[in-house]
Formats: sequence, C-alpha cells, structure tokens
Amino acid sequence: MTPEERSSAKNGIWMCRDHGKAIDSTDAQFTVERLREWKRQAENESWRRVLRNEAATGQADATDPRLAQRLRAAAEADLRVFRQTAKWPVTSVALTLKVDDFDEPVTTSSLAGAVTSLDDLILVAPPGMGKTTTLFQIAEGVLADGKGTPLIVPLGDWATEGATVLDSILKRPAFRGISEDDFRKAAAQPGIVLLLDGWNELDMRARSRARVQVVALKAELPELGLIVSTRRQALDVPFGGTRVDLLPLNEGQQMQIAVAMRGDAGAKIVDQAWRTAGVRELVTIPLYLTALLSLPENAPFPTTKEEVLRHFVAVHEKEASHAEALYVVAQGFQQDYLDGLAVFATRAANTAIADTNARQSIFDTENLLADNRQITIKPQPDAVLNVLVSNHLLMRAGDTLGYAFQHQQFQEWYASHSVERRIIAEVDDPKQRETLKAEVFNLPAWEEPILFAVERLARGDVHQRTACGKAIVAAFEVDPILAAEMIFRSTEEVWSQIAATIQGLVARWHAPGKVDRAVRFMITSGRSEFLDAVWPLITDENDQISLKALRNCRRFRPSVLGSDAEKKIKALSPHLRTVLLSEMASRSGMDGLDLASAIAKNDPDPEVQASVVDALTFRRADRHVAEVLQNAGETTFDLIVRRDLVDDVDDDQVKKGVAAARMRQAAEKTSAYDRLRVIVYAQGGEDRSAELTDIISTMEIEQRQDAGVQLIYEARKRYSDAITQGLLARVRAGRALFYGADDILASAGFALEEEALLEIALSDPGRHDDRAEAAASVLGPIAVGRMVDAFLDAGARLRVDGRFDQTASEIYNGLQTRIAHVQGASLVAAVLARSVQADNGRMARLAELLSRHPDGDTDRGRPFDPASLAAVEALVEDWGSRMLASADAQRWHKASIATLPAMLPP
Repeated sequence: MTPEERSSAKNGIWMCRDHGKAIDSTDAQFTVERLREWKRQAENESWRRVLRNEAATGQADATDPRLAQRLRAAAEADLRVFRQTAKWPVTSVALTLKVDDFDEPVTTSSLAGAVTSLDDLILVAPPGMGKTTTLFQIAEGVLADGKGTPLIVPLGDWATEGATVLDSILKRPAFRGISEDDFRKAAAQPGIVLLLDGWNELDMRARSRARVQVVALKAELPELGLIVSTRRQALDVPFGGTRVDLLPLNEGQQMQIAVAMRGDAGAKIVDQAWRTAGVRELVTIPLYLTALLSLPENAPFPTTKEEVLRHFVAVHEKEASHAEALYVVAQGFQQDYLDGLAVFATRAANTAIADTNARQSIFDTENLLADNRQITIKPQPDAVLNVLVSNHLLMRAGDTLGYAFQHQQFQEWYASHSVERRIIAEVDDPKQRETLKAEVFNLPAWEEPILFAVERLARGDVHQRTACGKAIVAAFEVDPILAAEMIFRSTEEVWSQIAATIQGLVARWHAPGKVDRAVRFMITSGRSEFLDAVWPLITDENDQISLKALRNCRRFRPSVLGSDAEKKIKALSPHLRTVLLSEMASRSGMDGLDLASAIAKNDPDPEVQASVVDALTFRRADRHVAEVLQNAGETTFDLIVRRDLVDDVDDDQVKKGVAAARMRQAAEKTSAYDRLRVIVYAQGGEDRSAELTDIISTMEIEQRQDAGVQLIYEARKRYSDAITQGLLARVRAGRALFYGADDILASAGFALEEEALLEIALSDPGRHDDRAEAAASVLGPIAVGRMVDAFLDAGARLRVDGRFDQTASEIYNGLQTRIAHVQGASLVAAVLARSVQADNGRMARLAELLSRHPDGDTDRGRPFDPASLAAVEALVEDWGSRMLASADAQRWHKASIATLPAMLPP
C-alpha cells in the first residue's frame, strides 16, 4: 500500500478512542474484511438517512434571508432560460444513479433533496448518457425542495468567455443586481451548490484555468457545494468527492420516454428495439433513444450507434424548411462545414469553439471546396454559421459569441468522417500510418470519432473493410484497449482478416493464469477465440480472482463465452453460477441481461435465482426479473421476499408469487432479524417496545458485529429503554453479546444490587468475558464494593514470600478491567466506603482504580458526576495527608495518589 493509499479517506474508519484502541489490539476478530464491512454498512446507513431526509441539512444564509431569497429567485429565473435552450431534455423522466459504495440505486429527485447535506459529488457517465440532463434534474429538485440554491455552469461555454466562474454566472441577466460580495456572503452558509457541467469538454488549458478558480473558491467558501459532470476518461476534477455513476435507462424509463415523445408509436419503436440485436443496448442510452424516437415511421431501423445518428441527421436535413435554408446558404455542403468545425473542436479537446475560430474553420472549408472546384462563390462565414445554428445541430455557446454542437456525440460523429478519410488514405503507408497513430489513435479525445468511423468502415465495401482491419492492428500498437473496442464495434468480415495477427500479439502479451491487462483486452473485444484464456479466471473457485477478472473492464461482454455459453455455465457449481450470473446481470449490456435471465430462470438452485434477481432489480430490469421468476419455486420467492428484493414488478405471476411468500412468512415464525428490520423502518407512531425487548433478548447473534447488530443500534434511537432491557435479559440468560453492548447498558444509568449479576461480573476474572463486563456496567455501589474487595484481595496476593503469583496477577488485572466498566458514581461510593480502613497499599490501589476509570464523553466513558468528582477531590486531600504522615509509605504508593488529581476538572 502506498503512503497516499494508506492516508486516504478510503482507508480510514471513524471510531471513538476506545473502539479504536480495541481494534488496534491483537484481538483477531477485528479483521480487515470486518472493518471494511462496518464502514460499508455505516456509509450505506448515512446515505439512506440523508436520502430519506432524516439527517440535518444545511440551510441558506440565515443571517440575511432577503439576500438568500434574491439569489434563489435569480437561480429560478436562470433555470427558466436554460429551459429554452437545445440542451434542455425533451422529457422529465427521472434518471437513476449509482453512488460509490452505496448498495441501492438513487434517482435524481432523491439526490436533489439531499444534495446540500452531502459531500461534493463527481458525476461520471459515458457519452450520451445524460450528464447535463442529470444536473438539470438535480437543479430543479433542489429548487423544488426549498433547501438550497443551485447554480449551473456549462463549462464548455465558460471556456470561450475568458471570465471567471463567478463572473460567468453573475453577468447573466437573471443575476442582475447581485454582486460578487452578495454571492460570497450567501455562499458562506450551507445551501449554495455549483453544478459544473462538462469537465471532459475542456481542453488542458481551460482545465488548468478552471482548476485554479474552483480550488480557490472551495478554499475561500468551504460551505459551497460542488457537483461536476465528466466522462470516465477525464477524472482529473479539481476537488475530491463521492463518485456518482449514471446508470443506463431501465426498460420502464425507456418506455416512459417513448410514450412521452411519441405516444403509442413510441412504445412500438421501443418494443422493436428490444427485439433487435444491436439496438437493445442503444436504447439504454438517452441520446440514442431520443434520436431513434425522432425518426419518422417509414425510416429504416438502424443497428449501430453510428447508423442511429446518421439516420437522425439525414431526416433532420430533409425536413423541408431546413433543406431549403441549408441549400440557399451552404449549397448542400453543410456536412463539410460541420466536419471542419467538429475536427477543430476535437483537436482542441473541447466542445466550444470561439467565434473567431469558428469563422476561420468555415473559411478554411470554403477554400478547400473551391480548390476542389465544388463552389465558385464563397458565402460569408457568419452566414454559414447562422444557418447551421438556425437549421442544423450547431448552437451558440456562452454569453460571448461562440459555438458548440447540440451534443458532444454529434461533434464526434461529424469528426469521424475526417478519421475515416485519414484511415483510408494513410493506413497503408508506413510513415503516414505513424502520423495517424500519433495524431489520432494516441489521443483520448478521438476515441468516439474512431469508433464511429470503424462502424461505418466495417460495413462498407471490401476496400473499406480492409482499411478498417489495418487500422485496428495499428491502434493495438498504441492503445490495445481502444483496439479491443474497435474489434467489438466491427464485423466478422473485418475480424477474419486480422484474427491471426491479433491472437498472436495477445498470446505474447498475456501471462497465463494472471488477471492482467491482456484479460481486459480479451473480454472487451468480446471474441470467443479468447475463451480458453478467460474461462479459468472468471470461474476460479477463489472469488478474489474470479471477481477481479469479471470486473477487469468497463463492461463484461458475454460474447467472449462463445455460442455454447449457456451449456458451460449450467455445468458449473452453484457458487460459481451465482458469481458469474450475478456479475453478468450487473455489469453486462442487454445481451448479458438476456443470457443471465435465460439461464437463471431454469436454474435448480434458488440461491442462484435470487442472486440474479438481486442484480436485475438494481438495474430495474423488470422484464428480466419477471422472466427469471416466471416459473420459480416457493423457495426462490421466499428468498427474494426475505431480502426485500422485488418492490414493484408489473407481472401478475410475479405478484402472485411474492404475495404467497409474504403469506408464508407471516404464517411461520418470522426471523428475529426480519422482525427487527420491520420495526426499525416502520412508519408511524406505534409503540413496539415490548416486542422489541423480546426480540433483543432472544435473537441469535452469530458475530459480534453483524447486520442484526447494526439494526439494534438503529432501533436504539427510538427505543433506548427497550434495547437496554433486552440486553439485560441476554446478560442474565447467558446469551452472546456484541461489542459495545456494555456501553449501551451503561448509558442507561442502572445501579442494580442483584446477586446473579454480581456473580456473573466476578466469574472467572482471569479471562475476558463480554457478559461479565456488561453485568459490571449495571451494578450499584454495594455490588461494586464487593468487586473492589475481590480486587484488593488479589492485589494483596501478588507477591507471597517475595515470589510473584501469576494466578493472582491474572485475577487482579481481570478485575481491574471489569471494574473499568462500572458506573462512575457506583465506583466512587464503593471506594469511599473502604477508604477509612485502607492502609497505604490499599489507598494506592483504590487511587489506581479511580485514575484509570474511563471518565469521558465517548461511548466507552463511565463519567463521574459532580458529586463524585467532589468526593474524589476530598479523597486526594485525605489520602495525601495520610501518606505524608505515614512512616512506611512507599514511592509507588505516593505516585498513585499524585496521579489522581489529573482526572479532576481544573
């Protein structure tokens, strides 16, 4: 582990002093895996509380509510302006997100309600997934919730303006009358959130400028909330935060968008897409779904991303009003002009083009067309730009004049024409091929244009397919993972030309039996020729190996398993089927959902079926959930109901199975964990204290910190008395306890004089015993006095005739540890009762008990009340006087008394 990894937040867990000490001890129960599980559970619970609005949230500037209201009104007016732009989403269907290390999907609406309570967020998604839409939805939700003020900053537009981030906001008409001082005053309080859209759209120079400004803002205004959107390839954002991944559209969302855009016709298009290989995956991406839904009814049904955009552009240009305007000004060469603009922006690794650069690009394209004798009269660049904005996919960007495509994917599609031309022209010449590799294949900004070009070339004529294959081999020499994506997006005809070459390269690269980068290449390519190398790794009995292999790439591609994948998977053990199928359902595209569902629905093991349903439910793949459960048995339904996996699947057969399982669960004795969970998350004010005490007193606790223990702590917030009574019953009955149970009992302030509890507290003091410590934590002063007597007697036997007694030492230390768990007031009372008759040695040992008692405000603390502190202060004076007057007081006697005042308040 590197020093950075060791000191990072991901390697930390927040504990009190005493729990931290316990963990750092040699106790074998506190393993790394257990600590990580505790941390995961705690973080999950924190997220749940925030998303359910159960946690305290920051408010806008309470010192100047009028200023807060003005800023909020300006944000609302600004958002209304954004609604009129081409960037605004065509529907209001809420998107779904995956929060890093949180095990439940989150909607934009629920995240918006909690965004002012959360750490800064980093929104990550592939192209076309709806990053901008997500930020708009969060902004709307924050305003609707009334707890914050969202301010959107389109970074691509900002990059063209030359202004600071703050200036770019405050100079908008909606913010007229609000100064930078006003903003800083409001942002000094929680509630102001900057939503920075499109970090990936900035070139390196703009990123450097943005980084300096954002870092300075965060340092000057630590309460300012930040959310930034970006792609996976551009994660160098200027602040740390929780990563949030945008999830693909589930089938319900797809249908909602389709019906909203096209009604019944939209529903038919989505249904056809689900039944068309290649398109099923595309409609999980919002951009491609909306593009597909924008096509007229008689348009050919596309099969690739490139084809969807090509048909969309063609239909757009053929619309009568657009066609006429484009021909009058652009003379039919609008693609050439847009290609040139797209190449300029992509070379700059940006999405916004300054006005002067845009006009220069148009001028260069005009010269090229004139040199090729395609035009004789060159239109004015401004006229071309205006018609492309009014009638095509270009739009004005920023308050200072600049331009951008309506979506980055449109820019990348137009830039792909240049990539296609260069591949055909340069891939055969060794010198030109090296230039192509350096200027295109080696630069991340060109990845999407390259893949669009590959989809076209691979489906072209023989010459184009040959060039495509050579381009893949050239890309392998620069970026093998890019080459794997190119292989996956190409065709069998292209693969047949290069298969032997690529397989030879991979064979020399891969270390057999290792989950290396070559494995990532093989899975990403989706080629079944690599199955022999991949299969042993993804089906290894060691989960650490199999999961590492399955998660070694952005998305697991089941086509790597070959045509008999179903047969091979069915032959695996239940455990391996569970791992492979659930990972496939979680991390694959639509083909993986289909394959995992097809196998799971006939799997004889209910645990396998339930695990696959769990993964499918997270992705809201309701149609696939219904398929798996269509003929499932009672045991499978019992598992999914017990784990609360299926909330609302619109399938009659599934609904019947779930209802029957719930009836069986109600008829049988429901597990204590399930009963406890129901109480913890129950709504309403019904008092269930008696039931809870019964559950706590009898439930099985398999580990000292398991999921049930987490629920006990959660229940304690509402039913503290019931929890303590239940734990006390466990102590009396000799049932297993969990770490911290004694602290819960101590917090109740009991002072019980009960012989049975005292016997437990004194039993076998030479060994560690959770029950004994818990019993000690509730004893009154008389019982504690008897513990102190046993402690003093053991102390007197430590040395007999000058020889050390090991048994007495173990009893002495054990009792000292147990007395540290008693109530502070009970201990002081017991010491006072024995002080008068104590000799120097006993006074020293009593002082040691008081000095070492955990008097703090942590969970482990057993604090002294004011009366007890006053009594201890009097004891210090009394014992000190007696020691000084004594002729036989030893140095350690006096030292014990001398350390006691340190525990007293100043």
